[in-house]
Amino acid sequence: MSQVIANGHEVRRRRTRQTLLDSALHLFESQGYAETTVAEIVRRAGVSERTFYVHFPAKEDLLFSHVQDFAELAWRTAREAESPLAIDRVRAACQAMIEAACRGDAAQFAQVRAAAGLRGEIPRSLAAQLMTLARGLANRVAAATDTPIASVAPMVGAAIGAVEAAGLISSRDVEGGNGCEEMSRALDAALFGFRRQHPVDP
Repeated sequence: MSQVIANGHEVRRRRTRQTLLDSALHLFESQGYAETTVAEIVRRAGVSERTFYVHFPAKEDLLFSHVQDFAELAWRTAREAESPLAIDRVRAACQAMIEAACRGDAAQFAQVRAAAGLRGEIPRSLAAQLMTLARGLANRVAAATDTPIASVAPMVGAAIGAVEAAGLISSRDVEGGNGCEEMSRALDAALFGFRRQHPVDP
């Protein structure tokens, strides 16, 4: 019985969280990130501000709600990849993030982040979240391939920086799609020099 209650609570929690994300996305797209208040988000979602803060510490956490999911996906992909080469695992992890970012509301939030970035409205916490993602990915790739972290970290930094920049630039043109191909090309370009430094014997 207690398991049924726990499962029901988790379903309600996820539903409420998604309702808040849907409400925020609608308002961000219609009136802008900076102009949207938490009061407006909860009013549209039909919940209290107290409920909002149970799910999200601040408004900016809505904007970056997918970053932690992306980080966990990247870390898992890097750990499970079959290649013994660090560069291949870095690429696989970043490509997995790109594909996830181009689906559903994750892609829509990317558009909102890009628009906010062009107006200088991106909260500083994004940099901290990306740093956590990059550090975790580098550590996992280094451990999985027995490669010095000093060799892996630059690959990860270049890859994530290139993907983030390509996504922001391509998202300026809403009609141009979500920039998936541009991000993949940027990823390969960022890693090209590392492949030249460490060629694989035939």
